[in-house]
Amino acid sequence: MVYTLLPPVMMLLGVISCNKKTGKIGRAVYCVLFTALITFIQAIRYDVGTDYKSYKRIFTQLIGQELGEFGKSRLEKGYTVMLNIFANDVGDFRVYFALSALLFAGATGYWIYKYSSMPVVSCTAFVMYGMFFYSMNFLRQYTAAVVVLYSYEYIKKHDFLRFAAMVLFASCFHWSALIMLPMYFILQIRIQPVVLAIYSLISVLLFMGSTGIIQQVIDLFDRTGIMTRNLRGLMTGQEISYGVFPFYFIGYFILFILMVIFRKRAYEADKTTIIYLSSMFFLVMFEFWGLKHAIVSRFGMFFVMPGVLGMLPETIKAACGFTDDHFKQKKIMHVLVIAVFLAAASYFYGAFMVYRGNGCFPYQTWLPIFQYL
Repeated sequence: MVYTLLPPVMMLLGVISCNKKTGKIGRAVYCVLFTALITFIQAIRYDVGTDYKSYKRIFTQLIGQELGEFGKSRLEKGYTVMLNIFANDVGDFRVYFALSALLFAGATGYWIYKYSSMPVVSCTAFVMYGMFFYSMNFLRQYTAAVVVLYSYEYIKKHDFLRFAAMVLFASCFHWSALIMLPMYFILQIRIQPVVLAIYSLISVLLFMGSTGIIQQVIDLFDRTGIMTRNLRGLMTGQEISYGVFPFYFIGYFILFILMVIFRKRAYEADKTTIIYLSSMFFLVMFEFWGLKHAIVSRFGMFFVMPGVLGMLPETIKAACGFTDDHFKQKKIMHVLVIAVFLAAASYFYGAFMVYRGNGCFPYQTWLPIFQYL
């Protein structure tokens, strides 16, 4: 019931509090309500998410440890320092999960308030396109992804130094954020038919030869002495040998195609959508590669929020503008546009529920009054 009611409640709150009459105040109120609701659901969860027990165990082990003892830990030092502060000052892992939820939801809500052209679309998409469930699981990588989300503002301003500083800070929480350094230049390439064809061809060729490429990289690392035990485990483990569920790729691909169809209007309305649409392509690409190697799909974490939260509102506005120019029944066509995008989101959200959403289903809580929801 929690997951079934969440999207309609999110949309209803947006319709009531975030509209032309309420202006910036209504927009702010809605984003605060979004933050509060998401934080509450995540804060009272218990054993929800594939990584819940792992992070609970790590939290418990860090209680009483000194910072100097972290040198042997395989975890990124930024994360272990933050976690150690929580462990020693708070002591209760439930409070740690609650504070993490507040951090994630608050940072996302503020970004939506400041940069989204349609907060109700972005907030609902956050729930329905997986970001809500990602934030319940991959705490280290999601922390890095939130930092990277704000670094996109420096791509818009063509400020590489500050962008690089943000990415390096994000890598203190998860090393995979380093992939964003070259993406500063790549994301500024405008998605057009020729560019899309080249990107797609390269993606397919790499997909076909991925197994051989991975083996060559392993051999190179062995010869140079770079290979560590953790790195070898990463490159030969289970997540390399099997893929993720196809719905990730299919759901994001459907959304990307809709965005491409209305890209010209979106580009004309806001040039920053060039970056958002490029981000959406690389999200689809990593999920495509993830069909064969599950661990590769994790890199999509750095593209899903800018791609979906930033580009989807602009795409819906562009689609409504298109119908205004070609049909007389404007309100009816607007409803139809929303219905199409909502159907695409429902497919993704429904698939997430069917496949247990990274261990988020069924919902359980440590509050007795809510334990049967």
